[in-house]
Amino acid sequence: MPSATVAELRKETEAAWDHLNQQLQNMEPCIDRADEPGQWTTCQVLCHLLFEPHWSPVAMLKTFATMNLPVIEITPRQSDLSGWREYMSLGQFRGALDTQRVEVCSSLETLSDADLGRKARIPVFKQIMGSEEVPIVAYVGALYEHPWTEYAAQLAKIRTAMELPEAT
Repeated sequence: MPSATVAELRKETEAAWDHLNQQLQNMEPCIDRADEPGQWTTCQVLCHLLFEPHWSPVAMLKTFATMNLPVIEITPRQSDLSGWREYMSLGQFRGALDTQRVEVCSSLETLSDADLGRKARIPVFKQIMGSEEVPIVAYVGALYEHPWTEYAAQLAKIRTAMELPEAT
């Protein structure tokens, strides 16, 4: 049985996923459209949320430690449209995003409370969270809850620009 912390994190990621999914309703014709020039398209937003090819968030979580913390460099606001991603359908993006979310949450459910306290040094988080030493739970929350909510708002702008009905 997952800890209360993991259960709450799963609940939060599911809520963020549901909100993102609502914004994606009927967006297939808008996958290459942005709300205005210079802004990301739906495809770019989804590519940003989809982890880099061949990168495993579960493997990354296994590097978190109690001593000699690994350093994780994150470059914000990147979107990898290379290879097969530029040809993905909206349904394929949804499936890939949900798969990676479920894999991460399932991995967390195998960890003890002590393991959940393991940390990594993530320099970009110092600006966001006030500390670069980030525990697993905070890292996973930062992977899903904040960005998925933020980019759901960007998708809502695209919906409006494309004159699609408000998501429900």
